[in-house]
Order: sequence, then C-alpha cells, then structure tokens
Amino acid sequence: MKVLQRLAGQSADQLMMAMIGGMALICALSGLFYWALIGNSESKLYMMTSFTVALFAWGMYGIQKRMPKESPYSKLIAPSLIFLVVVVTTLYNPMALQQMWVALIFFPIMLSLLVDFRTYLYGIAIFLLYFTIFHIFGPTTVNIEGLSPVIAATTKAVYALGAMILGGIISLTFQQHKKRVEAIAFEQQKQQVINILQCFIPVGERKTQTSRKEIGDMSALLKALVKEYGGLRVQDWEIDLLALLHFVSRVKLPDYMFEKEGKLSEFEFEVVQEHCFMARELCEGIPDFQEVEKAFLYHHEKVDGTGYPYQLSGNQIPLLSQMLGLVEVFLALTTPRSYREEMPPREAYEEIRKLVGKSFRGDIVDAFGKVID
Repeated sequence: MKVLQRLAGQSADQLMMAMIGGMALICALSGLFYWALIGNSESKLYMMTSFTVALFAWGMYGIQKRMPKESPYSKLIAPSLIFLVVVVTTLYNPMALQQMWVALIFFPIMLSLLVDFRTYLYGIAIFLLYFTIFHIFGPTTVNIEGLSPVIAATTKAVYALGAMILGGIISLTFQQHKKRVEAIAFEQQKQQVINILQCFIPVGERKTQTSRKEIGDMSALLKALVKEYGGLRVQDWEIDLLALLHFVSRVKLPDYMFEKEGKLSEFEFEVVQEHCFMARELCEGIPDFQEVEKAFLYHHEKVDGTGYPYQLSGNQIPLLSQMLGLVEVFLALTTPRSYREEMPPREAYEEIRKLVGKSFRGDIVDAFGKVID
C-alpha cells in the first residue's frame, strides 16, 4: 500500500523513467542468465545494451527527483531518453524484426503523456525528421510478398500520421483537463479568501461606524472608472475583491484612529501603512491574485512620490492602484463622519482635481469626472 501511495506521488515523467529502467533491468537480467547459460556473443551484447539503458534510465530518474520542479529541463529528460531508446532500438534491432519501424510510432503517444501541447509539436517535428531519415537511409526491411513499395510506404506514413494525431488528441485532452482542474482550484481559493474577508465585515462596520454599503459603492464606481478610462484588462471579480479588501483592511487599525482629527503620530502613520499589506498576506503565492495584490499594495502611492509604503511615483504606480486610491478619497469625502459633514459629489470631485500632479494622474481624474456626471 505504501508503495502504491509513493508511486501516486510521482510525476508522469518520473514514472516513465522508472518504467523504462525497470523493463531494461529485467531484460538485462534475462540476458545475463542466458549469457551465463550459453555464453555466446549475442547474449552478451544484449545484456550489456540492456544494462546500459537501465543505468541511464535510473540515473535520469535520480536527476529528475533532485531537479527543481519548476525547472523547464526536468520535463524534457524523459522524452529525450525515450527518443534515444527508440532510435537505438530501431537501428540496433536486437530481436531482428523485419518491421522494426513499428517501434517508432509509439513515440508520439508516449511523448503526449509527458509534455504540454506546444512541446509536443516540437517533439513531433523531430520525430518526423528521424522517421523520414530512417526509411531513406536506415536498415532495409523486407516487404510482405506481393506488396508494392508504394503501398508499403503509404501504410507506414498513415500509421505514423495516426500515431501523431492520437498523441495530439491525448495531449490536448490532458491540457484541457489541467485547465479545468486549475479553474476549479482557483474558484475554491477565491471563495475561501472572500469567505474569510466577509467574516470581518461586521467588525469593520463597528470600528468605522460605516455601512457595508460602501463596498458596493466602491465596486460600482471603480468598475465605471475602469470602463470609462479603457485599456485595462481587469475582471469584475478583481474589482469586487478590491472593494471588499479595502473595507475589511480597516480592522487592522485601532478604533480611536477613526475619530482622530489631527495629524497622526509617526507610530500611528506606520500602523496605517500596515493595511496596504493585507492583500499580500491573504493572496501571496496565488498567481491569479497577483493583480489584486499589486493594486491594493500601491493604492496609497502618489504620483509625486510622497505616498506609501514604497514612495513610488509617476508611471511606477499601477493604473488600477491610482483608480482605487481616487475612489477611496471620493467616498471618504462624500461619506459623513462624526467630525464633519459629507460633501456633495461635485464639490468632492473639485477637491480631487486639486490633487492632480500630486496624488493622481490628470487623465484618470478626467475619466472619473465623466463617471460622476
């Protein structure tokens, strides 16, 4: 049982290397027994060849296990060795078969089990080249009696084409299955993050004395601004998550800071900056969340370089971060606080216009003006 569990944890290319190594080792041991029994040169050559393939396969298996999983070369070891075995087998023909070319057509199918579709196409190009060279310059084969060379060549070409098409279908099927699995895993991760954040909404409402309605307002304004500005490849779920993150991130701040009117102390300012890292803390390491993480991390940066946490300036600040920061300021100005009344939308926008070149880019502010109109 433990052996099966260990095998289930291996990648397909490692299993293929182990299979080749195991098969070659069995052939080598049978050759050794036959050589010890008969002692002829043929059995000795068979044994030595099999031992060489076995040692090479197990050596490649060991290298694969020690190579980083993200290394692009790791996935190429198995198909390269398989192709080498096929070449040696078809040229050496240890069993003296008349139709040894048949071994060639198994390569596309084995290749499709090990690599992605793009790499498969490169492998097929190499396979076609060798297949052609083998039939032109390789060992001659005896045709079945009465079968013309044209029909024989056509039959071989059809079998090779069928193997390549079948391999392509297998590779595409694996690729589609992988995408479906990744999509399901991503949806689960996304829902998990959303569920965690939603648990903190009541805490955010209590601390800030504001309604969760602000999440919907921010999301709607941000979507409208992204659409008006144009050119950004942002999905609706990313904007919804940013709005939710922005509201919930306030739970990291002390309650009294939401009532404070004066300037923040140096320590308080450092505490405020911490909320920018909430997206990174929740989403780090998830590739599909990178845009959300980046947009939220930099949404308090200013174009003149006086923002936080990294004092980025100008085009160093992502556009979505600029937009999130602008919408945040607009909602802050148009939402009543215990120490001031809310501003009318047009008056709040005029205040934001004063920040062009300091906090925000002029083209983003202009696009936002069209949104609130």
